[in-house]
Amino acid sequence: MIALPLGFSGIIGRRRSSTKESAATPSRIMVPRVVFLVTAFALVLFGLLMIYSSSSIVGLTTKDYGYNPMYFLNKQAFYACVGAAVAVALAVIDYHRWTGNVLRVVWTVTTLLLVLVYLPVAGQDAYGATRWIQIGGFTLQPSEFAKVTIILTGADICESFFWRGDIDQQEALKLALVGVVLPLFLIFRQPDKGTTGVLLLTLLVMSYLSGVSGVGIVLVGAFLLVLALGYAMFDGYARARIITVFNPFNDPYGEGYQLIQGLYAFGSGGITGVGLGFSRQKYNYLPMAHNDFIFAVVGEELGLVGTVGMLLAFAVLLWAGLKIAENAPDLMGRLIAAGCTSLLIIQLLLNVSGVIGIFPLSGKPVPFISYGGSSVISCLMLVGLVISVSLRSTLPETSADRRRAQLRVATEEEGWAPEGSSAGIPTRRTSRRSLRDSSLGHAGGLLPSGSWKVYEGTGGAATRETGEPYARSQGRITRDASGRTRLDLGPSAADRLRSARRRDNTWRE
Repeated sequence: MIALPLGFSGIIGRRRSSTKESAATPSRIMVPRVVFLVTAFALVLFGLLMIYSSSSIVGLTTKDYGYNPMYFLNKQAFYACVGAAVAVALAVIDYHRWTGNVLRVVWTVTTLLLVLVYLPVAGQDAYGATRWIQIGGFTLQPSEFAKVTIILTGADICESFFWRGDIDQQEALKLALVGVVLPLFLIFRQPDKGTTGVLLLTLLVMSYLSGVSGVGIVLVGAFLLVLALGYAMFDGYARARIITVFNPFNDPYGEGYQLIQGLYAFGSGGITGVGLGFSRQKYNYLPMAHNDFIFAVVGEELGLVGTVGMLLAFAVLLWAGLKIAENAPDLMGRLIAAGCTSLLIIQLLLNVSGVIGIFPLSGKPVPFISYGGSSVISCLMLVGLVISVSLRSTLPETSADRRRAQLRVATEEEGWAPEGSSAGIPTRRTSRRSLRDSSLGHAGGLLPSGSWKVYEGTGGAATRETGEPYARSQGRITRDASGRTRLDLGPSAADRLRSARRRDNTWRE
């Protein structure tokens, strides 16, 4: 078994564990699941609110949008409902099914969509890139859905190599080149460098959790960084974005315009913001206010408090996702949960760092928040996969789980917990009539069943009516005038130490 970092080692179990599961889902599994779901749902609702606030002026003043201030809100709500339905389906389906032939079909469809982008009959050029497919009245961005496919493919390869040992290193490299590198290359050539960077960082996280050494991860990361910088030096568009980060005011009405307007938005918001819906930058000053730069609108309307609150919500999502990954039953589930969660957080940080001007703009939206049908659907698909892992997560039953499963409320007729229960349930004395038929009335089962009684003056000795001596009872059972059963625990410890052989129908204690 490989040693996994971040406290994941020692938790991996067999995919089909024979350990008896507790009756109820343990809180260490249920709590992260609920927190993850509630946080994702809250972020989607917050995104709908901010999309309406940031896009209402554009919709109201544009003929193509029907002069409808709710144009973008209505479309985003529809896409969110579609994404929620897909997420529920993915959560219900066992994530182990996304392997073998099923995964090959999914990978083939995804690759064909990525290739279709380059065809003039389907590709749609926008903002210097060819990333979308126009089908009827719908626009589809295949790279968003390729994220899900690449995570599933990477997790399957890592489990086959690191966990099951079905393939050797050479075969694993071949599968990685075809299943992972090829889709990444097609995404990079669109060009969509932002999605490529997010996926590469996510794959590094998954590799680290699979057991690859930290030194190897650092070396690969450094190599990829050198390649990215080398490419940027020869690509004019990428080089201009890097230069803009250092001095956006060098070209305030060109390359630096969007970044400068975003900084104005943050400056206007201050600590508490100008108020929800009262942004000034959304009046056609800030391009793409409802998409790439929606974080700037959050900063303007809700201030530092709103931006920090949004980031804290994503931090809670990260914690819950990693806890689900930690409790996953196998390596594939762990990689899927950690990979999906890491991708959401990495994309968030890439957008935020670009909007505040500490990293080149990538054009990637804020997960759940920014406008975009393909984006919100793919993000909710990632949520569905994480929940699917959580629903199949079980941990070995502990002694506390066994005791909890045995707890129940005793009826008045029963009077005590069932035999074998570790719960001490207090009962009334008048509810102990059936005690003589239990193990307590038979000295823990030492006395034979049948007719028996306790003779007074025998020091707690119990015999059959025939007078034959039997093992010492744990106490005496008597009845008072009202017919109530009494349990006498017998003489004290000192009396028992002084006791000696008495009559013929008694015995030494």
